[in-house]
Amino acid sequence: MKKLSVVIPAYNEEKMVPKTAKTVSGLLKAHQIPYELIFVNDGSKDGTWQEIEKAVSTYPGITGVQFSRNFGKESAILAGLATATGDCCAVMDCDLQHPPETLLEMYRLWSEEGYEIVEGVKHSRGKESALHKASAGMFYKIMTKAVGIDMSRASDFKLMDKKAVEALLVMPERNTFFRALSSWIGYRTTSVEFDVQERVE
Repeated sequence: MKKLSVVIPAYNEEKMVPKTAKTVSGLLKAHQIPYELIFVNDGSKDGTWQEIEKAVSTYPGITGVQFSRNFGKESAILAGLATATGDCCAVMDCDLQHPPETLLEMYRLWSEEGYEIVEGVKHSRGKESALHKASAGMFYKIMTKAVGIDMSRASDFKLMDKKAVEALLVMPERNTFFRALSSWIGYRTTSVEFDVQERVE
């Protein structure tokens, strides 16, 4: 079986890193999927990096990347993708609001059906305030018009073949919006729906 890299940006996630490391590595190991987890500490102000270091020493398939300051989620994602050594790379949030079980279907669609990008699209957005829902709706309406791709249910939760990752990394843009660019670059694409999970600590 081919190797899956999972990039996990983390900012002030000291409570979630141990749980996420255990949950995701345990799931992939149970399904005999060769893997590496890449936690990218985006200049956290708490003990996130110390927890990543503990995870690295506990699980053989975990790597950590440390930023000197907070550069933002987009930079953390790109740094993780640049570090990845897998045949395909998935990106997911550290807070487990992206359900790890969905990785299994993403991997199957890539490895068995030949899709080069598997987009995670939101079936439901979980609990959001009315203000947040309205502002998010307006933002994605603008993004949809700008890129010509429906961004209303888009997310950073996705899996990409190595050649798609390489195409993304050589793009000259420095102020990137990952969920739009990864859809825009082309390649054979499909999607899987997921329900945004409640954050648990």
